Amino acid sequence: MLLNYNEGKTITSYNEYPYLVYGRVSTEKDEQVSSIENQIDICRDWIEKNNYEWNEKSIVLDNGISGTVLLERTAMQLVLEKSRKREIKMVIFKSIHRLARDMKDALEIKEILLAHGVRLVTIEEGYDSIYEGKNDMKFEMFSMFAAQYPKTLSVSISGALAAKLRRGEHVGPVPYGYSKKDKKLIINEEEAPTVRQIFDWYNKDGYGFKTITRLLNEELIKGNVSKPRKKDNWQVTTVQTIIRNPKYAGYFVHNRYTKIKINGRKKQIENPREKWIIYKNHHPAIIPIEEWEKANNIEVTKQKTKITPWNEFRGLLRCSECGSNMVILQTGNKKTKDGEKDDHWKYLKCSLYRRAGEHGCVNHIPILYEDFREFVLKKIQLKGRKVKLNFENNLYQKKQKEISTLDKQKTTIEQMNKDLIDLYLKDKLITKQEFQQKRNEYETEIKSLTDRIFLLSQEEEVKIDIESIQEAIQQLKKHDEDLHHAFNTLIDHIVVHPDGKLDLNYKFEL
Repeated sequence: MLLNYNEGKTITSYNEYPYLVYGRVSTEKDEQVSSIENQIDICRDWIEKNNYEWNEKSIVLDNGISGTVLLERTAMQLVLEKSRKREIKMVIFKSIHRLARDMKDALEIKEILLAHGVRLVTIEEGYDSIYEGKNDMKFEMFSMFAAQYPKTLSVSISGALAAKLRRGEHVGPVPYGYSKKDKKLIINEEEAPTVRQIFDWYNKDGYGFKTITRLLNEELIKGNVSKPRKKDNWQVTTVQTIIRNPKYAGYFVHNRYTKIKINGRKKQIENPREKWIIYKNHHPAIIPIEEWEKANNIEVTKQKTKITPWNEFRGLLRCSECGSNMVILQTGNKKTKDGEKDDHWKYLKCSLYRRAGEHGCVNHIPILYEDFREFVLKKIQLKGRKVKLNFENNLYQKKQKEISTLDKQKTTIEQMNKDLIDLYLKDKLITKQEFQQKRNEYETEIKSLTDRIFLLSQEEEVKIDIESIQEAIQQLKKHDEDLHHAFNTLIDHIVVHPDGKLDLNYKFEL
């Protein structure tokens, strides 16, 4: 049996030898969720065999977070913070797979823990920093295997998926117009006519996405078409997805997307076309391949798709009626003073109304983008002149208020903990046993509050400093430049009402 720092002495309190048990699962699947219990049981068995007293409060968990993404693992950040403060002496993991699946992250975690005198134990590999000393070879070897595991698993999964696809089995969500039987796609005879009608309207009648959406919603009311899945009405994006999806021609495209790690976070990107694996005749086609190719012909697509105008207010405009984003549309041509065509009219439109027409939201009165932009510029510049030097972001204030409340609670309990000594030593109002029990309760609560304060402070900082505000306001004077960054710095959101009224919400207070 491994010896501990106390030479075999049983620890009677968690506070005498503070440790943490770290557990992590990558997804919410049942087999993953149950593995948390398995991780805790294995760690508990090791702790009790090595003469440490088990404490449920020592467990910290990261649920549904990949081991390859260190920055998003809040519990791991808590482990590292408590290590830096020397509030713990040991961290136990079931395996290095739970610690990290990126070799760089695993070595960084190990370095931080050991640099602050924290003992690191991974049970499955038999690694214990006390006995390994400065020999990193064993840890590096297992870290390398852990880093390779997701890649090996990905290859295995891809191979298994490819085998299923070759057998004609379907992988992923079942598209509208199909049902799934014996793991394969079959045509849903109630929904398929709607899919065929969409392609007929698009190819034969030359209707655009918006017109098709309006016609579908009208037919939906009459009961002539079925409702789109998970939605009450048809939307432009749903129609676009159907027309662009090669599955309706019996094709299945595999390996179209992949995930990469950028700055500690994962991002999905599209693979080059040469990496796509296309399975022809994978399942019954609802429309002929010729119809799908006609609908997705490059020339046809160019004729039917308008380039979205550049929107400096993207993500900032909201419809007052449904809460959807307001987008910029362009139509027709406006003329210069010389009578020549110059540019398109650009105006604001509710995105839900654009996708589903009157079945989705109401139509706002036309607001020209240029007029809207000029109005907002004047409002911000007028408000900017009145800005005091001590403003702070509302969200920041809210978070700081919560932290302040927790700090006050912590201070109160710390004072009660000090007063407890007087009750025991001076006033003799409580026994030694009562004193120790109450003191343990106070110290546990103090640690809990300290951890909550730390976790709050770890959240993304939303404070906007005065220099960035002043810089953004100065940038507004350059009307001809792209002002998206300036608007995004100064404005939290703008609510647009159907009658053209605007509610501007800023990121700063006077």
